Amino acid sequence: MQKGSTIISECGGFADLHLHTKLSDGTLEVEELLKLCKRKGLRCISITDHDNLDSFKIAEEPAKEIGLEIIPGIEISAVWQGKDIHILGYYCDPTNLALNMELEEFAKQRISRVKAIIKKLNALGVDITFEKVHSYCKGKVIGRPHIAMSMVDEEYISNFSEAFTKYLGDGCIAFVEKKGLNPQQTIRLIENAGGIAVLAHPYKSGLSDEFIENMVEWGIQGIEVFSPAQKGAVARKYKDMAQRFGLVGTGGSDFHTESGTYPPGCMKMPYTVVQALRERREKSRAEWY
Repeated sequence: MQKGSTIISECGGFADLHLHTKLSDGTLEVEELLKLCKRKGLRCISITDHDNLDSFKIAEEPAKEIGLEIIPGIEISAVWQGKDIHILGYYCDPTNLALNMELEEFAKQRISRVKAIIKKLNALGVDITFEKVHSYCKGKVIGRPHIAMSMVDEEYISNFSEAFTKYLGDGCIAFVEKKGLNPQQTIRLIENAGGIAVLAHPYKSGLSDEFIENMVEWGIQGIEVFSPAQKGAVARKYKDMAQRFGLVGTGGSDFHTESGTYPPGCMKMPYTVVQALRERREKSRAEWY
């Protein structure tokens, strides 16, 4: 096989529908990620940056030029009883007014939260500024990862993970609870923008089976089955749940950085998942109209 060629298997190739860039908390520019995915032989990708769709607008034409299929994607952080619930949206209309207005509000809330966390850190003797933290943010979406980067650079901690285990993680000394839409509202937001709502990495998020059943009742249409934290019996469990509840079983690497353990395409998810997702979108649109 030639370098950079698309892998075509019996199922028609492979896809990765969970990837991040510098426009949220990843480390690669959009075009750098596209080239990496092409080198990995992927047929189709979705860049699912947190709370913004800007990556698709940038990637659409360059992806076409290198023969890489890309579908619009986003990862929205809903809030339920103080806990982050990550919901992926596929095929949302990037020009949808209601969605874009809500995303602008999310960006404002993120700034307020980061400032509140920095205030707590300053009181603990961690002397970092909002301006310093913001310098790590290459898009509209600022968050805890950018605070962690600043803390590492200023040598208050030795590595990125330490920032979350000691200061920024849920319940830690500098933690500030996030504000946002609840899961039901998030699912409606995605649907009203023409998209398909998918529950992200349920095992990593520590979601109970009962809560997942609630999500089905609220209208979730897919669940990540192919995910780095979900292997063996765990993966089989979520595959069975997808079949039982009539959900599309999606997934991806949740790629953030080349220095990470899981590169794009590592889950070997078949392209048939993209086809199933597209069929679900067409069915939903037919029902809507």
